[in-house]
Amino acid sequence: MGDYGLEQRNLWGAGGRVIFTCGPEPEDIFSAVYEACRLSASGEGVALVIEEESFQPDLFSSYRPVKRDGEKAYRLSQAVREKISPAAWREMYQAALSWQPDRADAVYRFFCKGLAVGRDITNRLQEPAASRLFELSRKAANESHLFLGFTRFIEWENGILFARIAPKCHVLSLVAPHFADRMPAENWVIYDEGRKKAAVHPAGKGWYMVDTAESGWEEWVSGQGKTGDWEELWRTFVDHIAIASRANPGLQRNLLPLWYRKNMTEFLQ
Repeated sequence: MGDYGLEQRNLWGAGGRVIFTCGPEPEDIFSAVYEACRLSASGEGVALVIEEESFQPDLFSSYRPVKRDGEKAYRLSQAVREKISPAAWREMYQAALSWQPDRADAVYRFFCKGLAVGRDITNRLQEPAASRLFELSRKAANESHLFLGFTRFIEWENGILFARIAPKCHVLSLVAPHFADRMPAENWVIYDEGRKKAAVHPAGKGWYMVDTAESGWEEWVSGQGKTGDWEELWRTFVDHIAIASRANPGLQRNLLPLWYRKNMTEFLQ
């Protein structure tokens, strides 16, 4: 991707500010960051990266929509690993999974600073570009950790294990490897109902991501018969470990917020 020299250039040139708009997926964001870096390196103007849903036009900026490009996203990932560090790439990827509207530009600002600072950027918590990205990354990582314990599977009559989740962050790609490692011999599906995406794992193989937005997925899922064995197992477990005299609803809500309960079988009637 070249030596951008981003910190040494005055980017408020005659070209004004250029805003790159992109979709919500990590590959969308990385494709737009790649294009923004190319513009910044040329000195043409100040670049911002904004998701299309958060985009609000003004009269003093020009706009360039960026389509998802796997090759550009891959080149960006390689540049981060080589010019900064693998740890920096992990933080950037997790930040891109956040639900915050400024995540795309936070990824871009961190990359720009990382090119100037090098691998030490991951230690510079006082840097605004680094501290914001780490905050977004931490939120996504923390939520993915919660879903390692909160995800509940039910068993369909055809033997497929199915789980429905509704995370705030786009954590499906962080959650799926955990279950692929622990249930390698099972056919299972984890469905993110908010983003209409599913992680699918055929028994004995790797997992892959499926976009279910326009596939009649909800109707297909609703039509699957369920044995009820797994649901009953969770309810029985919770009933047996519960101690009525030590019930503390307030503490329970702190440890297990209501947001995460709607797809947990032990809380469903």
